[in-house]
Amino acid sequence: MNTKNNKIMKISLVLLFLSLLISCAPAVREVEVNKEAGEYVHSGAKYTIGSDEKVEIVKKVLTSYAAMDAESVFLHFRDSIKFSYYNFKEYTKMNVEMLKEEFSNYDSIISSPVYFLPYKQVGNTGEFVNVTTVETKYRKNGEVEVDRFLEMFVFGDDDKIHTIRQFRTEWQK
Repeated sequence: MNTKNNKIMKISLVLLFLSLLISCAPAVREVEVNKEAGEYVHSGAKYTIGSDEKVEIVKKVLTSYAAMDAESVFLHFRDSIKFSYYNFKEYTKMNVEMLKEEFSNYDSIISSPVYFLPYKQVGNTGEFVNVTTVETKYRKNGEVEVDRFLEMFVFGDDDKIHTIRQFRTEWQK
């Protein structure tokens, strides 16, 4: 009977140990998070955070822009884009040749991003990336332009940028 009691005792101890081990494991709780926020005033639509893939595309665009490589910039654009310069009342329809012409006025450009914010509007398929940058342009005539921009890059269903809206500000670094 001793061996039978020993077996029962061993099995009981193993079960007790297993139940203690299981009860000590952290409980996994699913928590629902409201991922929608903000409001587009005209429609009441909400926003969600967008993708880092779009941020990477915008980073490549800014790097190509600073290198004054219009062809590389337009790899991520449609054949032409709507560009809203901060000081124009209407959009400019820009193509690669126009960007090359703009670059011809400069010796170099330094674009220093401060942040990238990707987001989507709930119910729409396009995405946006907002970027703030400090941009320094060295003109061929010796002038230096320093601007601080907030720019909105608008992506279409084809994952290409079709619109850029530019706002100028006087914020500090």
